[in-house]
Amino acid sequence: MAASTTALQDALQKVRTHGLKYSAVSVINVIVGQGLLVFFSAILGLRPAPSNVLAVCISAVPAYYLSRAWVWGKSGKSHLTKEVLPFWGFALAGLVLSTGAVWTATHVTGIADIPVDQRSLVEKLVPNVANIVAFGVLWVVKFFVLDAYMFGRHHHGPVDGLDGGLDEPAPA
Repeated sequence: MAASTTALQDALQKVRTHGLKYSAVSVINVIVGQGLLVFFSAILGLRPAPSNVLAVCISAVPAYYLSRAWVWGKSGKSHLTKEVLPFWGFALAGLVLSTGAVWTATHVTGIADIPVDQRSLVEKLVPNVANIVAFGVLWVVKFFVLDAYMFGRHHHGPVDGLDGGLDEPAPA
């Protein structure tokens, strides 16, 4: 019972420390990613799955730098194996999951075969909804993994005036 209480307290502390900034970066990333997806799919007329690939790959770059610098307070050179590769691993997982969701949604609904200029607004937004749902599945897990293994204060020192690691008791 004590171990589960400590784990819950640790999780709540992580959310209090980084959760709002992480959420803000996610909102920015959703706006950039969805804008790019609309641009590639609905405006340029690219097929939904390739549009999703382009949107995810492009939007992951600012998401990485915003997460690293603003959410977890890191500066200087990125560490390839501790930061870059795990972050891009999540980006790749999101890319695969979201592209699969976009492909499935557009083929199940039948809009994949409708020319872009003949699609209704709702049909044009099906890839966006599928993309958001797929990335939503990864969102919470990604936060805790990024905090625990990549950027968290207990790995790289103090953040936002907090000091010490997660093993230290919280101030009373």
